[in-house]
Formats: sequence, C-alpha cells, structure tokens
Amino acid sequence: MLKNFIESLISLIKFTRFDDSKKKFIFYSESKFYRNFYIDLILSLKKKNQKNIILITSDKDDLIFFKDIVECLYIKNYYILLYFFKTLSCKFMIMTLTDLGNHIQKSKLCKYYVYYFHAIGSTHQMYTNLAFRNYDIILANGEYQSKELKLTEKQFDFPEKEIINSGYFFLDNLKAKANLNLKENRHILFAPSWTFSKENLFDDCGIDIISNLLSKKFKVTLRPHPEHYKRSINTLSKINELFYDNKDFRLDKNYSNLESLEKSEIIITDNSSIVFEYVFVFKRPIVYVDYKEKIHNIDRDKINMPTIEDEFKKIFGNIINSKKINDLSQLCEKILLKNNITNQLVEEFAKKNISNLDNSALFAADYLIKKSKS
Repeated sequence: MLKNFIESLISLIKFTRFDDSKKKFIFYSESKFYRNFYIDLILSLKKKNQKNIILITSDKDDLIFFKDIVECLYIKNYYILLYFFKTLSCKFMIMTLTDLGNHIQKSKLCKYYVYYFHAIGSTHQMYTNLAFRNYDIILANGEYQSKELKLTEKQFDFPEKEIINSGYFFLDNLKAKANLNLKENRHILFAPSWTFSKENLFDDCGIDIISNLLSKKFKVTLRPHPEHYKRSINTLSKINELFYDNKDFRLDKNYSNLESLEKSEIIITDNSSIVFEYVFVFKRPIVYVDYKEKIHNIDRDKINMPTIEDEFKKIFGNIINSKKINDLSQLCEKILLKNNITNQLVEEFAKKNISNLDNSALFAADYLIKKSKS
C-alpha cells in the first residue's frame, strides 16, 4: 500500500510538471486487459506526428509494454487517482471508463472527455443510464450506437454531445493479428459475461457447463471476465480445485483473448459481447446459454429501440436453456457437423453496424487532431 502510494505520488508530481503543450492527448487505462482496445488509437496519433501523448495507467505491466511507445505514468493509489482526475489539465482525456462524474469527478481544466467502446453491444441495456451522460465526445462503433445515444439524450434531457461513428478499434486490432489456421478439434471456449446480479451463469452454472463438456471429451478453455476475479473468487477457486489437473482444461488469464479465440471451434456464453468479435473475425459458431439477461439500465424500457445483441442472436445464435446443461455437449456435436455462419451473413451484418472497418483508429485520430485545432 505504501509503495503504491509513493509510486503514484511520484507519477502525479511528474505529470504536473509537464508543460501544458505536452498534455494534449491523455489516455487513462484501468488495466492491461484494456490495452488492445486503445493501442491502435495511440499508434495512429503517433503516425500523424502527434508527440504530445501521455498514458496514465493503474497497471504496472503497462509501464514495460509502453516503454518505447509513449510516455507512460503509473497511478494506482485510489486517493491520488481521485486527485489526479479532479485537477487534470489537458485538451483531451480519452478512456473507456463509464459513469464519469459519478465515481470520478470531471475537471474543469480538461476541455474534452472522450469515450471509446470496449464492446460492440448496445448502449441502453448493458450500461447504466448515466454511463455516458458526462462525456463530451463519444467515439461510437457505428450508427446503431449513435441513434441509441441521441434518443437517450432526448428522452432524459441529457446534455448533447458530439457522437462520431469512428468504428471499433479492437475489432480492427484483432483482425490484423488473428491466425485463422490455429483451430483445434473439439476445443470450446467458455466465456461467461459478468453482471451486477448475484444470480449469474458463471457462479450458478459454470462448473456444470465445464463438467459436461469435459465428460464428453471436449477441450475447454475458460475465459473469465476481468470482473470475475473480483466478484467470483469462490467460484474460481472451486473450478481450479476441480479441474486444475485435467489436461483438457485451461484457465485463460492472459490480458489478450486472441489465443483462446484462435484455438476454439465454438464459443459458449450467456451475454458476453466477445461473440461479435468471434463471428466477425473467425466466422465460427456460438452457443448461448439462456439464463439471465444482462440489464444494467433500470430505465431500459424507456428507450424504445431493439438491441444489436438481440438482432445478432436471432441471426447467428444457437440457444440452449440453462436447465438443459446436460444436453450442451450434444448440441455442440450437432453444431460442429453444420456451421450456420456464412461469409455473406457476417459481412452484411458488419457493414451495416460497424463504421470504418479496418480503418477505425486512423479515422478517430484524424478527427481528434482536427478537433484539437478548433
């Protein structure tokens, strides 16, 4: 605790001593798990000869990774982090932290707070109603999010913000790196979502799902959500205890999900948005376990728009009720015999919903540079 405090304080002091001209594009990252969601935007800004970029991180691993890429400062201590945000002076603060102004205060000395997405899902169901209210600029994945956000502003009399259809940085990042030839026979990725609710698929059914698949000679990789390491420690401990010695089981703790996606033939989830990336890049099948909807917006019914998740599930989903977990392996066997996903379906859905495919970070960089001159 004391070490984190001292290191965080040193970084804060160093930041305050930077000339204001250096503090144009400030990024904040909670964890290395978000690295691949924003790195292409940093690299695109650098490619456009922008030298005034600083990354503030709460994960020490980022200090090593970004050493030769960008100025990187480590602030982990909660109270120093609060002080940093409260007194921040910059042109742009760029991050993927929701509910700005509710947990972390905005600074009057920061001109623009910019939000980018770390998921493809709709904005009015899995996020709280106030998730984006206090941002000045939203870099939206596509027109579906723009429409949702504008309707929310109108419905709840929220301040109007600039909403730019920049596209989804992480999708382009994943497509550029993915090796489509690493797929392993009978390898399944189990990627449950997280939710505020105590009733959730991971805690209530996770062990049964893994057991069923392993008993039928499937290989299983479990990819928990980062929040599960905070909220579901007991379940993770039980899973380790039960399956650690099983050669066909793997717990994926890597900051990147790329290896798990590359190796798997099928992905199983309840509500995780990872399915979008999986289908768009790998064009492989999904199984949805129907348990509890992930609704974090108590005013969801006041936004009369369908979600992209529901549309996606109707086109690409294979659904099984959570009460029929014993039939899960049989469903997977059936799906392996016939994949219902075609290139045409994927390309049509992606083009309809995601802007600037393969060029999202450069588009956003151009927009921010132009905005910085106004």
